[in-house]
Amino acid sequence: MKKKTIVSLLLVAVLAIGATGCTKKTETSEAGKKAEDNGKKVVNVAYQNNAFPLAYEDESGNLTGYEIEVMKILDEKLEDYEFKFINAGTQEAEYTGLTTGKFDIVLSNAFYTDERDKAYNLPKNPIGASLVGLVLPKDNKDVKGFDDVAKKKLSLAPILAGDGLYYVVYKYNQEHQGAEIKLDATDDANAFMNSIGWVADGRYDTAVWPKNYYEQIVTDKKGDLHDFDAKVKFVECRSVHTYPVIKKDLTELAEAVDKGLGEIKETGKMNELSKQFYGYDAFAYDSSN
Repeated sequence: MKKKTIVSLLLVAVLAIGATGCTKKTETSEAGKKAEDNGKKVVNVAYQNNAFPLAYEDESGNLTGYEIEVMKILDEKLEDYEFKFINAGTQEAEYTGLTTGKFDIVLSNAFYTDERDKAYNLPKNPIGASLVGLVLPKDNKDVKGFDDVAKKKLSLAPILAGDGLYYVVYKYNQEHQGAEIKLDATDDANAFMNSIGWVADGRYDTAVWPKNYYEQIVTDKKGDLHDFDAKVKFVECRSVHTYPVIKKDLTELAEAVDKGLGEIKETGKMNELSKQFYGYDAFAYDSSN
């Protein structure tokens, strides 16, 4: 299986081996037509192009990936609905389609943010988790997590305002008032990618990254930032839940999705799929966020 490099946070919205093949559905699929004939409510589910390992086509051309496989299980559970998976291409196209009504649900490895929760419908139960940690200089042996960053007053690379990672640190600070991490927002869209170099050259002490992006962009020899692999390392810290993003006015669908995802999570299937597609359990440091 070929790895595909992802080069921007939440443009895939954050892994390694194994995929289950399934017949994919398209806008003109027979599954969609049958759903209409049976009186089921057709739900257009958008995913991004080449969003490995969340949504992609395997070597046989079948649609698979972590988020896709969870949604297929959910599709089977929700008897009143029939999901149609549509390749929107980019994240921008996904959210434009969600706003205009072309799509009902968007899959984008989305973290919770207050802004996203107000603009759309986010279920309370997650579809998955992203293991988030710290990028540190290779020789740093003292920092094991967010608490150390706060205690040592280390400088954190600025995070794009409104980004899900900003909310991760913000939430930590809310939970640790009086011992916060200094958090700076930026409007620099390149800050996420640039932060690796900033840590490597000592401009900042650390940066917050999802593990899957770090592995694909820095650790992987074909990664865009692999040149920094000899200078920096990744320390796992906490699991951050990810959510399908549902059109704001689809309250009934959102409630059904929420209930179904909760039932799937309880079975341990999400942990199993995480190990299959990421190569590890992304819920390992579950902070129930």
